[in-house]
Amino acid sequence: MARTVVVLFVTTCASLVLSSASQYPRSRFKAAVYEHKVILPEPSYIPVSRQKALSLMYQNLAVYKTQTEAAGRQNVDILVFPEDGIYGMMFKIRRQVAPYLEYIPDPKQESWNPCTEPGRHANTEVQQYLSCLARNNTLYLVVNMGDKQPCSIKTDPGCPYDGQYQFNTNVVYGPTGTLIAKYHKENLFYETQFNKPKNVNYVHFETPFGRFGVFTCFDIMFREPPITLIERYGIGNVVFPTAWIDALPLLTSIQFHSSFAVKMGVNLLAANIHLPYTFHHGSGIYTPDTNAVYYYNWSVSSGGKLLISEIDVVSQAPRRFAISREDKTPHRMSSGTEFPSVLFHDVFNFVLLKGTRGSLSVCNNKLCCYLDFEKDGSGINNDVYAFGALDKLHTYSGHYYLQICTLIRCANSMKQSCGSPVSFTKTRFRYLRINGTFGTPYVFPAVLLTDGGQLKLAPKQWTFNDLVLESTRRFDFPLLSADLIGRMYDRDGDVNPFWVGR
Repeated sequence: MARTVVVLFVTTCASLVLSSASQYPRSRFKAAVYEHKVILPEPSYIPVSRQKALSLMYQNLAVYKTQTEAAGRQNVDILVFPEDGIYGMMFKIRRQVAPYLEYIPDPKQESWNPCTEPGRHANTEVQQYLSCLARNNTLYLVVNMGDKQPCSIKTDPGCPYDGQYQFNTNVVYGPTGTLIAKYHKENLFYETQFNKPKNVNYVHFETPFGRFGVFTCFDIMFREPPITLIERYGIGNVVFPTAWIDALPLLTSIQFHSSFAVKMGVNLLAANIHLPYTFHHGSGIYTPDTNAVYYYNWSVSSGGKLLISEIDVVSQAPRRFAISREDKTPHRMSSGTEFPSVLFHDVFNFVLLKGTRGSLSVCNNKLCCYLDFEKDGSGINNDVYAFGALDKLHTYSGHYYLQICTLIRCANSMKQSCGSPVSFTKTRFRYLRINGTFGTPYVFPAVLLTDGGQLKLAPKQWTFNDLVLESTRRFDFPLLSADLIGRMYDRDGDVNPFWVGR
């Protein structure tokens, strides 16, 4: 059976800005992200006053101040705080969030330092606070907050009933406190309090240690703006505020965010909020070579965490082009019977792993997945593993087309448990090799391990070349999953439907 293989060719794009780190004054920089245990407002359908909103935000900003000063003392160059970190994510009605918002000018049209010019725009207390944090600690500061932009119902047919657009927004301040970038989130996730921007924002900013792109949380699942931003604008480093909800076994925060960095060849500075009881947790500083510094603690009694790491500048991610060719390698038959089971609300085709080593395959629609494996033969346990394939439009909590090859630990010996979230296993693997007949070059690789229920990444223990994930040595901890998650952006159909408020 002939199968199609996607081959990647790596080249540089000379028309884009820079092609080597040596063209920047510095080749390394010290990055920091803070996972913040956000102080939430009291639940209320009645909008609070601006003063009460400020009182709540100042409590969170006081934590930001402590952490920014700690980062400054360690000579951090750039610090990222999470999405929804200043006032939480509890609002679903426009008027509830309105007291927490501020008018944020466009830095492309107006140069403004809120710390040194606090009187230029009224009711900008939060921006003044953040600007002074950046200025007083001489670092780049990335923060998520709310932006309100006035509009006229009479002249703008898209203007909301209350006469203002409301945006989920990232702001970036330079080391002197000047506002240098503003990004409006494109792909909203049940955020009915905010508006989708009329046009996609491709936001980036320059530093002495590289060019940085900006996007937020759910954006990372789509082509716009992340993929276009990276490929068109020569982005090698990304700041990524997020309020990520963990979704085992494929989409935990540290798992997918690290895989994005590896696949796209970028440094990804991902800051999450820390509310384990709502499954919001997991932050990291991820690099293209599978190295990572991360924090993942789902204990409800745990707190926030400042992560700091000195990493190499990536001046420009490589451009990737897909070329298809026919591979005459015979199709390998699976070593067991295929069966369906549900994983993250999608029905996968699975086959069970038998014995301690083997080669097998499984197909779904046009995707066939291939696995070579060898388990650690020491010890005896009842862990059951399955290898699965999915090729379809995912429609739960968003619309996006997926092609996935995944090796997972099943929850128990029942086939229907394969795909259920599980965080514990005893089985280590000596060798893995996974590939598939993907119809897209955008395939994101991940390996997720566990140490007594504590999730772990596997830096430097695997490689990803030509859409093949392959281990380089025995994994240090038992394996929960190994995945290739392909995104066929052109088959997403309608844009993400979970935004309203226009």
